Parts: sequence; C-alpha cells; structure tokens
Amino acid sequence: MRALIVTAVSAESDAVVRGIREAGAFEGVERSLPGAPRYTRHRLALPMPRAADALTLDALTADVIAAGVGPAASAAATGSALATAIAEGAPYDLVISAGIGGGFLTHQAASGTSASPAGSSPAVPAAEVPAAGASVGLATVVVADAIVAADLGADTPEGFAAVTELGFGTVEHVPPPHLVQTLAEAMGAVCGTVLTVSTVTGTAARAAQLLTRHPRAVAEAMEGFGVAEAATAYGVPALEVRAVSNAVGPRDRPAWRIGEALDALAEAFAALARTPPYRAEARAARDAPATPDVPAVPAAGPRTPAERGPRSHSPREEDPVTSEGFDGTKRFEGTERSARFARFARFEHSHRSEGGQRGDDGPLRIAYSPCPNDTFVFDAWAHGRVPDAPALDVTFADIDITNGMAERGEFDVLKVSYAVLPWVLDQYALLPCGGALGRGCGPLVLTGGPARAADLAGRTVAVPSERSTAYLLFRLWAAAEVPGGVGEIKVLPFHEIMPAVRDGSVDAGLVIHEARFTYQNYGLHCLADMGEHWEATTGLPIPLGAIIAKRALGPERLRALAAAARTSVRMAWDDPLAARPYVLAHAQEMDPAVADQHIGLYVNEFTADLGEDGYAAVRGLLTRAAADGLVPALPPGALDFV
Repeated sequence: MRALIVTAVSAESDAVVRGIREAGAFEGVERSLPGAPRYTRHRLALPMPRAADALTLDALTADVIAAGVGPAASAAATGSALATAIAEGAPYDLVISAGIGGGFLTHQAASGTSASPAGSSPAVPAAEVPAAGASVGLATVVVADAIVAADLGADTPEGFAAVTELGFGTVEHVPPPHLVQTLAEAMGAVCGTVLTVSTVTGTAARAAQLLTRHPRAVAEAMEGFGVAEAATAYGVPALEVRAVSNAVGPRDRPAWRIGEALDALAEAFAALARTPPYRAEARAARDAPATPDVPAVPAAGPRTPAERGPRSHSPREEDPVTSEGFDGTKRFEGTERSARFARFARFEHSHRSEGGQRGDDGPLRIAYSPCPNDTFVFDAWAHGRVPDAPALDVTFADIDITNGMAERGEFDVLKVSYAVLPWVLDQYALLPCGGALGRGCGPLVLTGGPARAADLAGRTVAVPSERSTAYLLFRLWAAAEVPGGVGEIKVLPFHEIMPAVRDGSVDAGLVIHEARFTYQNYGLHCLADMGEHWEATTGLPIPLGAIIAKRALGPERLRALAAAARTSVRMAWDDPLAARPYVLAHAQEMDPAVADQHIGLYVNEFTADLGEDGYAAVRGLLTRAAADGLVPALPPGALDFV
C-alpha cells in the first residue's frame, strides 16, 4: 500500500521521518512535487515482517509532505500530491493527516474549574465541560475515528449551525474502522473524534462549546478535515493522527509541550514501523462491513522492536505490477556507514515469485534495483517463468542501499556495484552473469557551461555515492586529468545533481542512469565521459553492477542461481514485450523510449556471461582503485566462481 502522510509544518514532517528512521526503516529522496515546488516530498518505506501469518497494509510505504497550516492549505497540497501520484502512474492507497494538536485533557472535566489567565474569558465550571471520548493527556497520541470540521457553518441566534444544517456539503469524514483500529494498536494510541478548526481554541468557554457539540472529541487541529476532503475527492481513504501538545482551552503558551508532542509523534510512527500492521486475527476486521462505532483503544506501552532491516511481502492474487499498488513506493536507507546517504536512497518492497522451486529455507531473498536493465533481466525469473529456478522473494533498492545490505550480509542474492566487491567477497561469490558491463555507458561529468578538465581544480563536484563504480572511475579520471585534484566532494541524490549544477550550487556533477539521455534538457554540458576515458586507457568494458550470492548457499545452489539468471536474460531477449509491464511499473523514468535506451545500453553479452573481457575489466578496475588507495586490495582468487 502506498500512503501519503500530510503534516502542516516541517517540524512535524521531520518528526514522522525521524521516527521511521529510528525504527530501522529506510528513508529516501526529498524533492519538490512537480508543479508545486513549495511542497517537499520525503519518500519513506516501513519495514514489514516476514512472518507467515502477517497480512499487510500491503507493505506500507509513504511519502511525507509539509502542506502548510489550516484546512485550505492542507487540502490544496493533498490534492496536488494525489494528482501528481496519479500522473506518475503510482496512485496512493491511503492518506494520513499527521501532526501535533490540542487535546481535550481528561483532568479538565474532573478538576473543579478551568483556570483562565488575565484577560481571557471567564473560567467555566468543569461540570459544564463534558468528558472527552477517551483518556487523553499531554503527549498522548490519538487516532481519529471521526474527522470533523468543527467550525464550518454559521453563527445563528440559536447558536452554531453546521454547514450541513444549512443544506450544504459535509462536516464529517469517518475513516475505515479497521484501519483506525490497526493504526491505533500499532501506535499505542487512543481513538476518538478529532476536530478541525480554522482558529485555535483559546478560552474555556470555547472548549466547552466544542465538547458540548462533540462529546467524543479527544483533540483539535487545523488540517485533518482539509486532508480528508481532498482524499475523498480522489476516492482515497483518509486517517488522522495527532500527538497532544497542549490542553484545549485558555491559551497558556508557556505550558505547551511541543517538543514532547513531536517526540511522541515520532515514536508513534516508529512503533508503526516496528509493528506488523496486520496479523491473521485482523483479517475479519479488515473484511467486515464498516461500522461507525469503533471502541477506544487504550494507550499501550512500548512495543518490542521487530527485527530491523528491509522486508518484502507476498502479493495478493493479482500480478504485482498492476495498479493495485504492488509496484510499491521506494526509498529508504538506514545504516551507520550510509548515514550521510540516508536522505537520498531508494527502497521498495516488492513481491515473491509465484512459481519456481523453494529453497531449503523458502524463497531466496534477492534485492536488485528498479532500473529498467535489472527488471528486464529478472522479469522471467521473478514471475516464475524460468523452469526449475529457485523461487524469489524480491526487494527493490537503489544500488547504494544494496551495497550496504551486502556489507551487512542481509540478503541471499544482490545486485551491487563492482566497487563494493572488495568489502563483501568474503561472504559473497560473484556470479558470472546478470550484471551490467558495457561500452559507451559510463558516467558523465557535467558542468553548467563549456569547460576543460583543468577548470575543475579545487572545485566542488556532486556525486551520487562515494562507494560506486562511477565514483572510482571519476577519481581515476580526475587523478590523470585535473591538476591538483578536485575540491569538495558533495554527495547528493542522483536526481538532484543536474538541478544543482544548473543552479550553480555545485561546479560540476557526476551523473549516472537515465541522466545520460536527459542532461541536455537542463542546459548542461558534458565535460567528460568517464566510460570513454576508461575504455581509451584500458581497452576494456566498463564494469558497473554485479550480481553476487552468498557463498554459504554452496556450489550446487550457486551454479543453479547462475543458470537461472542466464536463462532469465535470454528469455527477456527472446520476448522483450513480456518484460515491458514489469520494466515500466518500476522505472524511475517512465518514458518507454528512455527505458528501451537504458536496456539497450546496459543489457548485453556481458549480462549473459562475463567472459574473459568482463573478468579482466572487473579485475583491472579494482586493481587500479586499490593502487590509488580507494579500495582494499583483492586477495588471490576472490573473483573466481565455483
């Protein structure tokens, strides 16, 4: 399931992101929504359990935006994000309005009167303030079982009249009860009505009026109804989560606990990331008809963290690349080594192949990128069309993430950069097929205007990673061509590098992937082609991405894996149209022509078999890099296959 999480301000979105990261999830790119540059979209993925009884919110992944304050701003941003997702071919399945808010605290009804600061409205006897719908205190997390526009209407001589009483619109959205219950249980939250107001309540009299009209209210905020209105317009269910920062009533700003509420919000999403959103006992609740009455969920203690790390899930009956949402949302990384890259990585839960032979411990866990060359190569195998091939449990991740996975020994089979091999070949064997080598396919160094290599001396260069083939090729080129060397190396997500060069925030950028075909759209100039330099100086193909498998699988299974990968490649060549839906469902660049260019460049004879030239290229790159102190030296025989 793909979810959009909408907050009002960056402090709230940062808390959501922080919580998910602290739970061991994986954070990804930040970028402005197309056509709406004021909205920055954080892309996240929540780890899922591997337990056989775990059902899912379909491997919940999320984009997080800070939409602005108030229902109008939140509705506009939510609508923009929903429309963008549809245009990108990956619509959302769920929207969550999240942030902090005022709470109708339980003690307000139990204490005699509510104190009023000087100049405020007179105190109101507590007996006139109805009890809230659930036990609420500061830093309590609440999940709305009803989202109500509390001040959408008109004042009349008889009192407030909701807009529905005037014959217009609606003032209430009721989220799906099974989702409310699931979210509340995962977060340790209480349930009740959350009010949306355009003016924050600042008097006890106003608080009493709201509670009289909405006796189950647990909190008020300013965005939930706007988010729900936009979501409803697109046919997407909406939920609301609030952490209580202050009491609804007399405005006492020094008594607010914003920091504590933000911490509670972060922990709530951390708990969600740690907790399986569905288990078998939830199936009945999921499938049951909706009912308006959802019992309050008591505050729960801290949850035991699930095993950290990326997770995959089993699909429903439909093909995993349909519009049901199983193409996933990408994006997250979270290791100490990759902390500086954590904001920029991509992660995606995918599917298990339906056919194939089960291994000794079930399907093999494999991770490869969503780039067209990888999905083209693995389509037949992943979808059970390779005879006698081991079944796969597939996870998509950008190569910097898979590099980290390999270093931690987390998957059976991985697509990694050749540059990371010196750190992982003690645990993994290099497969002689399935990877990416080629000619005329190297990374490019781009500048904002015509320049020479010498002009980069002491200059700032943006790169997508410091542990990649592209980076090794760049450093080898710079050592030979840039007198005195380049200046600062700035790591950016690859999709942000060209805008940074165009806007002048860096002097040059090292680009990979589809950027080879699109950099001219940014008005940029190619200063040097790292692939051309490598080929001119070595005569060898460019080693980019490798397929590795755990040595512990044993020689027989490793040979079976290599045979399956080689067969999958050949089946894709024999029937390229069969792979097209899988390729386009996961391609970051959705233009089919660009995807075809990508495949044509990176899937070639070296993908079917490294061969003598392929092994020479890999050995040559790593030997040169080791001589320059960029990687550890390879021990003898490290590249040999079984």
